[in-house]
Amino acid sequence: MPTPSPLRNIALVTAAFFLTALAVSGVLPLWLDEILQLIETRGTTASQLIQLLPRHPGAAPLGYLFQHAVFDIAGYSVRWARFPSAIFAAGAVFVTGWMAAQLGMKRPWLASALLAVFPLTLRYASESRTYAPALFFSALATVLFLRLRKTPGWFASAAYCLALIFAVYTQPYAISVGFAHAVWAIFDRDRRTTIRAGLGVAMALISFVPWYIWTKTIWASGIQGAGVRFAFSFKTPLMLFRELVGSGYWGSGILIILFIAASVCRPRESRAGLLLVLLIGVPALVAVAADGVFGYFVATRQIMWVMPAVAVLAGLGIERGTRAGLAVGTLLAFVCIWQTVRYFRGPHENWQIAADAIAVEVKGSACLVVVPAEEVRSYAFFRPELAESHCPATRSVLAITPYATSAQREKAASALMGAGYARISAREEGKSEIVVYRK
Repeated sequence: MPTPSPLRNIALVTAAFFLTALAVSGVLPLWLDEILQLIETRGTTASQLIQLLPRHPGAAPLGYLFQHAVFDIAGYSVRWARFPSAIFAAGAVFVTGWMAAQLGMKRPWLASALLAVFPLTLRYASESRTYAPALFFSALATVLFLRLRKTPGWFASAAYCLALIFAVYTQPYAISVGFAHAVWAIFDRDRRTTIRAGLGVAMALISFVPWYIWTKTIWASGIQGAGVRFAFSFKTPLMLFRELVGSGYWGSGILIILFIAASVCRPRESRAGLLLVLLIGVPALVAVAADGVFGYFVATRQIMWVMPAVAVLAGLGIERGTRAGLAVGTLLAFVCIWQTVRYFRGPHENWQIAADAIAVEVKGSACLVVVPAEEVRSYAFFRPELAESHCPATRSVLAITPYATSAQREKAASALMGAGYARISAREEGKSEIVVYRK
């Protein structure tokens, strides 16, 4: 652990972040992925949850079970749904400072503060998804790996392996930090640590095999049914660069400046720098390669475990840049805060408002047509009566979700008009388009 003074500063940063995450956890309405997760965790038993979970491609049970346990204790509300994310994201902020202290930062709280100010950190701390727990376990695995290297033993090895198991069972791609650890140990010519790290990664992967075997067929059909596919072009690295921490091109550009400042280091510290670079590069390569194998689309959230390493490396740049580094770090914080404010104040989909408006329109046994059809469950999450079918009817309501494609919209409208319906009104509610037809 860090010494008492740095520990106090890291704890203060962590507490400030946690209170901020709690404060904003009820600001935004639930979006689609949150609703799909809550459909599984609200009002189900743990065994039912496990049975239903494979229909979500790539889903692993641990993050869902955390949320399910909170509902068992406190009951359902949007804030309680998002509470585990706030806790684990705050834990990641603390562990990042701990990591920075182990890697020789004089002011490790800077790394904690940078992770706390990254827009993606607060975003996923205030969403009821599984990314914040995976961020925590992956960062904890790095800290335990560093301790394993300094004080090897079976207890340290077991703790490291357990952190990786928790990471892969929360978000499978989070195991990629373990690959970075093993590669660094090889480069460092540390045979003992290489063996122990390799065994930890191997055991974590082996532990995941039963879940993968059980779910892989359902995952594959889910990916195919969703109509998503793998695509890689020159724009993909630019997208990952722009969204690395959620701060856009300006923020990522400033991070590059801090990385360059951090690279001016003494030989002993260059080994720590190499580990941080690997913790950024290896998860990105693993995610893109895995997406290619499984035919899934590349998304920044698949590599968000790189953010603790980004924060530590940028923090080293601030330390070594003295006044200039502090000025650049301040500019980075300003850009990050600006992007965060833009995100929370910007327009967002609101499925509850849309569901309420649709319920009014279908009152009186009107036919409801949802595009795409499977998203009727997202409206029914708020208004269960919308799951009931009253088709055909003289009056039809076409609900077009924010995720409907142009082809899906045109096909649904053409089918209604071909069946003798005439469009009589249309409006948008919560980013859903509601179109009323009558025969």
